[in-house]
Amino acid sequence: MAGRTGRPRWRLPVLRWPVVGAVALAVVLVAGCGAPSWTYVTNSGDRTYLKVPNSWAQIDPGELKNQLGVEPAADSSKGVWIEAYDSAAQPSLTHIIGESAESPAILVTVQPIPEESRGQISLDTVRDFIYPVSESARQSMQLGGSASGLTGFTLLGDEVLTPGDGIRGVHSVFSYRVNNGEPQIFDQTGYLNDDASKLYLALARCSVDCFEKRQSEIDDVVSSFTVREGP
Repeated sequence: MAGRTGRPRWRLPVLRWPVVGAVALAVVLVAGCGAPSWTYVTNSGDRTYLKVPNSWAQIDPGELKNQLGVEPAADSSKGVWIEAYDSAAQPSLTHIIGESAESPAILVTVQPIPEESRGQISLDTVRDFIYPVSESARQSMQLGGSASGLTGFTLLGDEVLTPGDGIRGVHSVFSYRVNNGEPQIFDQTGYLNDDASKLYLALARCSVDCFEKRQSEIDDVVSSFTVREGP
């Protein structure tokens, strides 16, 4: 089973990182009526789980399709499973892939990997799945000039994960400016299964100020990301 319970969390120093440039909930109390504090995001087919505060709203799957060109599937046996949740008053995928996010948002996905590509998949593939994080990916981006809109990369933490059952992964925390906007913090956990036939990824994001104020909430969401393999 892959999950981050009990693992050290990245703590962000307040106003002290050399952030040059650039996808969740303050501790939730159980309501008096007994309503659950969390929404449990479940992909039973891929045995993948995440919890988000029940005040967060799911981003419209139609928006995922329109913006990413992906028709969300029930699980990876049918295509790409992908869901996103946002704590903003007006949930939007732009809070994951756009210029700025002033409230926490998260995208979670399971992607099938074609058999002919599995031998080429590495942990750097996981790191770079959405944003360039590895040195080689960032160098390639720089060769492309300013077309990416990403500048001011800072790596705040990177940890290889070996939870067992053949699963391997990496947890990376980094910052970027997007289209010269305010610095954004990204907290990403990704896994590969034993035969590299699936990539599992959760990416949380919000601005530097947001992360400082709501890191405990974001940690609770990100650390709940769980992948199970085997019987």
